[in-house]
Amino acid sequence: QLFWEKRLQGLSASDVSEQIIKSMELPKGLQGVGPGNNNDTLLSAVASALHTSSAPITGQLSAAVEKNPAIWLNTSQPLCKAFIVTDDDIRKQEERVQQVRKKLEEALMADILSR
Repeated sequence: QLFWEKRLQGLSASDVSEQIIKSMELPKGLQGVGPGNNNDTLLSAVASALHTSSAPITGQLSAAVEKNPAIWLNTSQPLCKAFIVTDDDIRKQEERVQQVRKKLEEALMADILSR
């Protein structure tokens, strides 16, 4: 189906205690196109594209996709406007990963010491 991501709208992941897990925040430069697009639908489309293809994700390169996404559609790309990942974007993401790794290390050390 062309707009398969719409079937996932309104569904959320939950943890073992049935608490809804907050969805990821997408970068500001990543904007969806097409009927009824939202961040959750865009996240599903991008995650699927990353999972099913080894090709780079560039988004829909044609500006006409905003007028009629059913006609002007590159089906190998998710329904988002074309975007470019800059070196600054990569650097910021690397810093976030390092911060999260540090927090994980501290949590694991605290767990080991508490035992």
